[in-house]
Amino acid sequence: MSRREDDVTQPIVVVVDDNAGVLAAAVKVLKHLDVHVMATTDAYEALDWLSTRDVAVVVSDYEMPRMNGAELLSAARRQQPAAVRILMTGMQALETAVDAINRGEIFRYVQKPFDASQMRAIVDEAVTRHRELEQEHPGITGVTRDGEGVYVVPDVCNSDAVRILGLDHARVD
Repeated sequence: MSRREDDVTQPIVVVVDDNAGVLAAAVKVLKHLDVHVMATTDAYEALDWLSTRDVAVVVSDYEMPRMNGAELLSAARRQQPAAVRILMTGMQALETAVDAINRGEIFRYVQKPFDASQMRAIVDEAVTRHRELEQEHPGITGVTRDGEGVYVVPDVCNSDAVRILGLDHARVD
């Protein structure tokens, strides 16, 4: 399935927080940006979205049931390396930030309760960073994967691409 399932022209920002009130506040803050916001209280639903859409930014709470924010952002990094990742948390422990930075390579860390203008500025900066990644590495944000997250390689590959990817010619034909 192509990541371009939705015909959304605005960058997609996925926001995940198990607290519905915080989630609603984040959506309200971000609706002032030129982005398409998708919000959920379920980390696994966010991962499903990441497998079917080009996502520019993922904003995740840290402390959530079933999967914490560091785990989610780490999985998001594996699914979509070009998606910019932001962690928000009400916890003030340094270990929380270090865990998220090391596992999910986060772009920014936002303390809750968050300031509306600061949150907007950080997400806007993250969207800009996502666009810069596409300019620096054309096509990075449009890589297609199948339903299991495996990269789909075009049927036509030249010998240099096969060599660089480490594939043997028999597998490509």
